[in-house]
Amino acid sequence: MTKLTVSQITDAMRRVPLLSRLGDDEVRALLDACLTEHLPAGSQVFSPLEQADSFHVILQGRAKVYKLSPKGDEQILHLYGPGNTFGEAAMWAGINYPAHAEVLEDTTLLVVRRSVLKQLITDNPEIAMAMMAGMSAKLREFNQLIEQLSLREVPARLANVLLELPARAGTDTVVLKQTKRQLAAQIGTVAETLSRALKKLSASGLIEVNGAEITILDPDGLAELADG
Repeated sequence: MTKLTVSQITDAMRRVPLLSRLGDDEVRALLDACLTEHLPAGSQVFSPLEQADSFHVILQGRAKVYKLSPKGDEQILHLYGPGNTFGEAAMWAGINYPAHAEVLEDTTLLVVRRSVLKQLITDNPEIAMAMMAGMSAKLREFNQLIEQLSLREVPARLANVLLELPARAGTDTVVLKQTKRQLAAQIGTVAETLSRALKKLSASGLIEVNGAEITILDPDGLAELADG
């Protein structure tokens, strides 16, 4: 994992909706007051047993936020990459984190503590408006997740995820960075059902699967399935 420079960290912070309106002085003050963590793949960031006294900004790497059923089955709620934040709602509420978080690869996180943010807002109340906008975006994200898991069948959920993945430059091919087991958990199902959904989409001429590479053959048809 390449160590980030202060300039790269600052640029990453400015891409975060919650922090994008900070001036140069505020960014430097926040960076000086926050901890930067370098975590190896598989490290746990937090669990529901911990009180949420901070939120996290991914500077590089990837993380997953997930819940465990009473049987130990994993339900992935979100997969996050550089520029994404997680844990902020629980932090502001002053409760325990509602889920587990774990890094999927070597990852660098900026840990933003509640006490630091409170002081920053006291000094500059306008920052609170930017944070409210960021929290509104998070709320829309969770509403979409609830809709996906409760109202749509597995093939439609899968189609939606595939359409959101960035395509390789100049192609219609997306590359799964998560394992198929993780992808199944992300859309609220099990690996066997995911395999059947992939075969169904392939048989319908919507996609072509080659290991972790999936070529979207009919984006309009896939979008129609996702909306349905």
